[in-house]
Amino acid sequence: MKINIKKHSRNPILTPVLKEGSFEKTCVYNPGAAVKDGKVYLLYRAESRHENYISRIGLAISKDGFEFERYPRNPVIKEDKKLIIEKRGCEDPRVVKIDQGYFLTYGAYPGGEEMYLCGATSGDLIHWEKIGILVPGREKAGALVQNYKYKGKYVMYFGEGESLRVALSKDLKNWEVINDSVLSIREDYFDSYLVEGGPPPIITKDGILLIYNSARRMINYEGKRDWLSYAPGLAIFDKDDPTRLLHRLDSPILEPTEYWERYGRVNNVIFATGLVYLKSRWLLYYGGTDKSIGVATLYLDS
Repeated sequence: MKINIKKHSRNPILTPVLKEGSFEKTCVYNPGAAVKDGKVYLLYRAESRHENYISRIGLAISKDGFEFERYPRNPVIKEDKKLIIEKRGCEDPRVVKIDQGYFLTYGAYPGGEEMYLCGATSGDLIHWEKIGILVPGREKAGALVQNYKYKGKYVMYFGEGESLRVALSKDLKNWEVINDSVLSIREDYFDSYLVEGGPPPIITKDGILLIYNSARRMINYEGKRDWLSYAPGLAIFDKDDPTRLLHRLDSPILEPTEYWERYGRVNNVIFATGLVYLKSRWLLYYGGTDKSIGVATLYLDS
């Protein structure tokens, strides 16, 4: 498979709204994306302050996938104040079209080291019904494979840390977790420190194309590894066995090179969470430095 990817020349495409009372005054980043009626619906994480922040999810809509207008009654997903697990809000949405409408995963954050992988469904990408926790334990970054089922079940890649795993479900509510790792960190590669779920994977002739997020420790001028650089990688899994890794690139598909991708709330971050097909091309949406949102065009030749 040949892959050609190009960042949009006018990135970032979405930045914080700097006005008093704005729920997105500090940052907008890590968006999920879906296509409805020929338009891209971007569901993005937003916060109004840095310390003791609460993450909420806003919506922006675009005809071409590059220029967006915000939904006037944002945010569309807020923290449920009755739920302890959402004390600090709802983070990093991934969204995919399903038969009944749309399915979204997000991280529910109560504070501290805890994190819960939760889900929600919608018929219009505006009004959402929360499902609750999808898998047990401290988990996050769930990405449902687009337009695909394995033995009659939905397939979700998820996880953060040293490895990714797979979970299967018939109804999107009850999930069977496959405990074995399907993709792990690699020493001396760009993904040596961390791997984390990316945007909803897609089906190609070569297999299930999974874009995942990763990080490595970088060396400073004193020869010490003291900071991280985040960049997305790419792997191909078997359509007949979604746990079987077929191929994995040795280099990231994107790296933080632009100023807004290198300097921000967290330096040196490209974090991909949205992938849609619009007007004969794939559009990959990502957060830069936990501050703003960019997009890259992805062309596949398989």
